[in-house]
Amino acid sequence: MINSMFNALSGLVASAQKLQNSANNLANLKDCALGINKVTVGDKPESRPDLDSTETSKVHISKEMVNQMAVQAAFTANAELTVIADETIGTILDIKS
Repeated sequence: MINSMFNALSGLVASAQKLQNSANNLANLKDCALGINKVTVGDKPESRPDLDSTETSKVHISKEMVNQMAVQAAFTANAELTVIADETIGTILDIKS
């Protein structure tokens, strides 16, 4: 039960980081020298070359907006899982006492 809470919280942190990077990409849209920032999630980022930490190509507004919508949906889902896990833990503690 606690693992589900930790997993949901980890998902919240990862979603927040992705959203922050997307916002930075849009804010730095005019500065081509900065490139695109991407979040790498996992233990072995070097084994996933498609998720480099930086890439020197132009920022595409449409891609960033789609990424932001997907990240927002993931954040909302993880927030709901956190609430469900919290309610379940509360119920278990109420039954036990």
